[in-house]
Amino acid sequence: MRGLRTAIHVVCLIWGAVALSGCQSTSTLGTDAQRPYQWEELPHHPTYAWHRHRADSASVFVRLPAHEPLHLRESRDLPFRYALELTILVEATDWPDGDTLNVDDRFKQYDFRWEGTADPDAADLKSRFAFPLPPGRYRIDHTLKDLYRGAQVSGALLMDGLSPDAPVRALSFNAATGDPAWGLQLTADVRAGLLIPPDLKVLNWAHALLPPVDTFPSAPFLDRNPVVMEFPDYTEFATPDAATDMGVPLPPGNWDGWGLLSWDASPGVHRWSVEGSEREVILPARRAHFPIMRDVEEMIRATRYIATRSEYRTMRDARDVKKALDEFWLQFSGSAEDARKLIKTYYSRVHEANVHFSGLREGWRTDRGMVLVVFGHPDRTRRDPYGETWIYGEEGDINALIFRFSRRSSGDDFNVYELERYPGFRSPWEAMVSSWRRGKIRRR
Repeated sequence: MRGLRTAIHVVCLIWGAVALSGCQSTSTLGTDAQRPYQWEELPHHPTYAWHRHRADSASVFVRLPAHEPLHLRESRDLPFRYALELTILVEATDWPDGDTLNVDDRFKQYDFRWEGTADPDAADLKSRFAFPLPPGRYRIDHTLKDLYRGAQVSGALLMDGLSPDAPVRALSFNAATGDPAWGLQLTADVRAGLLIPPDLKVLNWAHALLPPVDTFPSAPFLDRNPVVMEFPDYTEFATPDAATDMGVPLPPGNWDGWGLLSWDASPGVHRWSVEGSEREVILPARRAHFPIMRDVEEMIRATRYIATRSEYRTMRDARDVKKALDEFWLQFSGSAEDARKLIKTYYSRVHEANVHFSGLREGWRTDRGMVLVVFGHPDRTRRDPYGETWIYGEEGDINALIFRFSRRSSGDDFNVYELERYPGFRSPWEAMVSSWRRGKIRRR
């Protein structure tokens, strides 16, 4: 009976540890260029949806957990308020031939004040900001600052405001709530919408669905032939309807003249393309709580990197999968408290991998996700146009562990960094897996 009570308690520990994870943003990199994937350590966790809504301007939707900003009041008789500032720095990298854009005009900064009163019933703070953006291609640096705390989170993205085929011209959203697709992620099994700009709404669009991928990368010391990810044939064809005539909640903005495609977002990755052209929009539809793991079967799948084949099969086939997952973690821990720490560390890394590395696969199923989950955050990250180098230990030390991820063309996948595998990685990999199984992992 005591063992059963402990197992039940660890189930609660699992949910509690995972619930501490934040929200997703695929564009936010953090403020430390050398350790850019420490999402958990950021002072707050904004998510964004960027949109090229007109030929001469763009907009950004911002969402922030309502409890994260510091709320103050000037007196006991006044309500608590929050005060945020969004700074957008736009750098032109390419512009139309013959344009008279001067070098001095390549940089523009826009500052937006975002204030409001506390609402105890609101889970999130949401707003939309528009800014001028002439035709061209841009790097956009953005910083969201809590003015009362002095804390800020920065990130960057590239926006194509020149090509008529740019996916950012369409806006995906949740057709049940009117919220934009935060971080370009749709919620699975919910009605989805795609707002089509006026010049493209008269065209015929085709839809294809790539079902969820249930594969794992091979260990760093094994040669492999990566599976090329490609969408199946189109199964649905549609011409957009008038957006304002569909009777569905739309995101804030003026949608007169825009078209709307609406469909049931089954789990997987959706692609809408204009027939006979390269215009396309790729939209993953993930479980409602993505990038956090809360479903026990998903949590069992994520143990694949440290579980033996026998343990993994036993958990997958168990009649009581919750109890089986509890027993898996309890065998590595001397107490329920130790189990809680181990669980939080492991699934926090899974969450961060999902935030930063998701493409056609969920982020934890990628090469970078595998290394992040097992080894933790690298001590130094170097980026170049061809990939990333992760360094564990002192750079230049003969004992430092170095992983190189090269950008690859992999069919339709848009976020592929392939690990350069090496037989010498066997020893550090097995040592790290052994550390997990002895419960001797520190947060890094």
